[in-house]
Order: sequence, then structure tokens, then C-alpha cells
Amino acid sequence: MKVFRRHFSKSQLILVIITAFILGVYYPKIWEQMRSINFEEKNTASGNLSADNYNELLFSKEQLNEFNGMGGHPIYLALLGRVYDVTRDEKHYGPGSSYHFFAGRDASVAFITADFKNDAEDEADNVLALKSPGISSLINWEKFYKSKYIYKGKVIGRFYNESGHRTKYENQFRAMAKEAEFDNFNKEKLRDKYPACNIEWSLGKGFHVWCTESSGGKERNWIGYPRKLYEINNEDSRCACIKNENLETNEVVIKPYDNCDSESQECYYHAN
Repeated sequence: MKVFRRHFSKSQLILVIITAFILGVYYPKIWEQMRSINFEEKNTASGNLSADNYNELLFSKEQLNEFNGMGGHPIYLALLGRVYDVTRDEKHYGPGSSYHFFAGRDASVAFITADFKNDAEDEADNVLALKSPGISSLINWEKFYKSKYIYKGKVIGRFYNESGHRTKYENQFRAMAKEAEFDNFNKEKLRDKYPACNIEWSLGKGFHVWCTESSGGKERNWIGYPRKLYEINNEDSRCACIKNENLETNEVVIKPYDNCDSESQECYYHAN
């Protein structure tokens, strides 16, 4: 048996080292992705590779359903069309646990409605009917899953197409998310300008609302007067502390409490 020592030129030796390095770094990754593609007639639950990113898998709903923790399978869930591996928290998402409802599917709507009994698969990820606060909550949930769990890929359906590209539905949702962010910004500005009252309730006196320099968690150098405040397009009111100069405004609707002096910094009332 011949031993090939000292028969490499320097350039050949460098080429061998570079080749070995490339194979050592990328071979496991390449093999992992090759295994995820099914060359048989029946598709496996591993999904297909995305057109944009070879690290990213594309799942049909049927493929995602297999990742439900049953029979030793990992546990994946999808939120807004993006898939996360939550296997490490099997105690929460595994069979028989509190949030197994989310395993192997995209049930984004239930993150807001908490309706775990409605199993209408076709509507489980139809989030465009949600109002602005629900949209904002979904974005917060998305941030949570991105930060805590391993991202695996996308679900082919409402949010992403067969190539992993965004659909019109996804673009529409993101536009709504921007509007919700703007709404939240405006509401926070209103709460700075019209901070909430202190509030308590007793059986004898009913509701007691009053203003201080720190009511509503907003520290300030003024106190204000308790008033019923209605935000535009909102039928529900909240108690807000209002400065004299802000009693006349068009950006919100302000009404006094019945049987409460207009110069009083506290009021009592009974709910209807």
C-alpha cells in the first residue's frame, strides 16, 4: 500500500484544506436539508424548502398537523403563518396540556379570543376581522415567539404562498398592524394629556373617583377634575382627570358626573 506523503504541492495542499473545511462546516447543514425533502410519492411532515431561504421550510396545513407532540413527534405551532418549535415547553403544549389546542396548527385568532372550543380550521387564522387592540396583541405575541422559540418556516396558506412569498392577505395584515401601532401611539398621548382617575367601590357609596398629582400612574404638577371621557368612535367611557383649559375640546368627548360639583376633585356615582 503506497503512502502519499510529501507528494502534494503547496497549492494542492491548500486546496485540500479549503475543501475539507467547506465540507466540515456545510455538510451537516446540507444533509439536514436534503433529508427534509421527500423524494417519495407521499410528502413527509418535514415540509419543502423555501424559495428564498434554504434554512426555512414550507409546511402545508396537513404537514404541520403532524407536529402535534403525539407519538414522539416534536411540537410546532404557527402564528400569523410562521412556524415555531415549542417542543421544549411540552408541559404547556403537549397532549393533554393547557395549550395543546395550538399544537400543529395556526390558530392565531384564539390568541385573542381565547376560544379553545371553536375548531373551525378554515377560520382559525383569519385575523383581519379583529379590531385594532387584537391586532396589536397579535404583534406582541409574535415578538414573544420570535424571542423565545426556534423559528422553523412558514405555512402555505393565507399569509404565504407555495414559494414562501408574502400574500396580499399578509400585506394587508401588516398594514393593519401599522395602523394599530399608530392608534396605540395616539391613545397613549391621550392618556398622558387626560390621565385616569383613582377609583374605588363600596357597597354603601358605590363608585368613588378622585384626582391627585399621580392618579392613573401619571406623575404631574397638577390635579384636575374627574370627568367621564369618551374617545372618538368609542361608546364606553373612562374616568379622566381634566385641566380647566382642556374641558372644551374636540379630540375627545368630556361629560361631568351627575350630582358632582364641577370644581370638586372627587365624585361619587352608582353604575346603572
